[in-house]
Amino acid sequence: MNILRKAATALLLAATLSACAMTPPAPAERVLASGRNYLLLDARRGLGPAPLVVALHGGGGSASFMMQRWADTAREQGFILAVPNGTGRMPGAGTWNASGCCGEAQGQRVDDIAFINQVIADAVGAAQVDQSRIFVVGFSNGGMLAHRIAIAEGRRLAGVAVVAGGMFGDEAPAQAPVPMMMIHGRRDTAVPYEGGVSPNPRVARFQTQPFLPVRQALEYWRRADGCTDARAVETEGDATIENYDGCAVRLVSLNQEEHGWPRGTTAMIWNFFRALPSR
Repeated sequence: MNILRKAATALLLAATLSACAMTPPAPAERVLASGRNYLLLDARRGLGPAPLVVALHGGGGSASFMMQRWADTAREQGFILAVPNGTGRMPGAGTWNASGCCGEAQGQRVDDIAFINQVIADAVGAAQVDQSRIFVVGFSNGGMLAHRIAIAEGRRLAGVAVVAGGMFGDEAPAQAPVPMMMIHGRRDTAVPYEGGVSPNPRVARFQTQPFLPVRQALEYWRRADGCTDARAVETEGDATIENYDGCAVRLVSLNQEEHGWPRGTTAMIWNFFRALPSR
């Protein structure tokens, strides 16, 4: 009977472990000392450290929405995902202070670069982060902040990606070269490809400065990263992809896209990130 009991216990334990192994990791809310919060998804495989991706939602968005865009890829690829919430009048309608835009965060002069540094520090304390593989990605207003973070914190970042986000022309010189990928739709009417004041009145009323044209933002990062003038241009479907010699700067212009996160964007960004060297 003892043998049967031990066998049954062993089978139950094996089944429990198997069920746990099949259950995908779920995001957990983390609340910082400041009272601000973010979602953390630790999707590491094994016991070793893993890359950290910090993903910034667009203006009027939320961490839960950005988590939906990234969670499956984090689980498939085994990295750690931190998704903060911006500042807003209502939960789920956050904004980021990117100097020239947007909303409550800009109006309150929130130091969002300091907040993202706190998020990274907390994630490093809560999960086994490979600190040579920290990446930041942002969409729209979150992309505007991602540019600012790249400029201020480039020494600690392995790469940054900006989707449909803009620069304003008042940026300080970058503290260090940082690999940069920009993805932007040529038909974007929220953050126009050619720059200026947004044609979308909901965006324009939060702007205090016009957006730079995308190509001027590209030139900023080409200079910051020491790119040569030699470039390789290729076309894949709707996308025109530009890469430059001597640096890791890439511009993906989506010829028919408006303001959004097109299908395949998450995979495109992760493929860019994972090919980069450690910091």
